[in-house]
Amino acid sequence: MLDADAIRAGLAPGATLPATIHCYEQVGSTMDLARTAIATLPPSALPVLIVAEEQTAGRGRLGRRWVAPPGSALLFSLGLRPPAAVTTTPTALIWLAAVALLETIEAETPLRVGLKWPNDVLVQTPAGWAKTAGILLEGGWDNGTLAWAIIGCGINVSAAPDPQTTLYPTTALTIAGAPDVDRLRLLQALLRRYDFWFRQLQAGDSDRLWEVWRSRLLTLGQMVTIATGSGTIHGKAVDVTRSGALLVREPSGAVSVVESGDVGLIGG
Repeated sequence: MLDADAIRAGLAPGATLPATIHCYEQVGSTMDLARTAIATLPPSALPVLIVAEEQTAGRGRLGRRWVAPPGSALLFSLGLRPPAAVTTTPTALIWLAAVALLETIEAETPLRVGLKWPNDVLVQTPAGWAKTAGILLEGGWDNGTLAWAIIGCGINVSAAPDPQTTLYPTTALTIAGAPDVDRLRLLQALLRRYDFWFRQLQAGDSDRLWEVWRSRLLTLGQMVTIATGSGTIHGKAVDVTRSGALLVREPSGAVSVVESGDVGLIGG
């Protein structure tokens, strides 16, 4: 089982993220525990990291369940008060989590990594790109300003979901070809990158983070099918806006601005 003291021992000198770490063998949802922690902990105890070996009620985007055998994944949520640069652009926290994880996997494994809009981390396998991690963002607003946020993350390390239960291919780091992935070392390296990008946001610089996120989107240039709350959009993903919305040029030539949705399969 992952241990708070062991995790902290591998963080960057002077790191302020996370300020508090709680580790559990089994929880319902790390997101729910993080929400409670934000409401009850003093500001000095934030950001708070909640780590679990197993979740019985884990969830991904659109309320989908996230299931992983005990000890086979990194399952955690980070609860925080957002920097000023994020309070009106909460998607910057998605960029932070995605870019940090991409950089970490590339540094710690031999795998090739890319991003699928808006929040999935993919690795390349002999059969094509497959999802190995998902990111979830929840938050609370106060007079139009983001007051608190929780970044949830699930990373398949040694096991992947049954392909019949997912919308697109999934894999795990070890299945994709990364030998002997140490979950503790991976989490420590990831938190160091979180801390780096969080400091950039605290300094008011979100431009660099957005540029890196945009440059690593495999979705751009691809023909996509996107299921949205108001229907399905077909076309070519041509760019993203500064707020993170996807621009899709439809066969008619019209360009749709997609704020959220499920993107269809990306080619290998």
